[in-house]
Amino acid sequence: MKKHSFNAVIVFLLALMISSCGTVPLGKAGLQGEGTLAAVRDLTGAYEKRDLDSFMDKISLAYPDREGFGKSVEKIFSTYQTIGLKLHFTKILVMVQDKGNIKATFTWEGEWKTTGGKIVKDGARVTLVFDPGTYKLLAIDGKNMFIPSDSPAPARQ
Repeated sequence: MKKHSFNAVIVFLLALMISSCGTVPLGKAGLQGEGTLAAVRDLTGAYEKRDLDSFMDKISLAYPDREGFGKSVEKIFSTYQTIGLKLHFTKILVMVQDKGNIKATFTWEGEWKTTGGKIVKDGARVTLVFDPGTYKLLAIDGKNMFIPSDSPAPARQ
């Protein structure tokens, strides 16, 4: 009888230890952080696919000179047939404030190719500002990753 109660205690302790190792559900800030990462991926994915309508759907109506930005991106899409962006998510900083916008700061590298063989490489550190309710892009602080420079900084090889 003692052996059965000892086994029951061991099983109970193992079950308790396993249940204590479970993950804690994300709180509001964690969910907003995940939403922000998804927004960045969706935005850059639409850009790399050169899908202007989908890309512009992810840009807030409050974005400064949204119409001009859309025309610039449309020109990029007509000039370059292949676009590749590499985002360094290992060093991303997502700031979710109690009140206000969400900011995602990270380093990126881009490569734009024409059918004629011209290749433009660019990259920098940037902060994308998102609306916390819609996860739409409100602003870009730093080098605009969607408009390559005429004289870009050398990209890392």
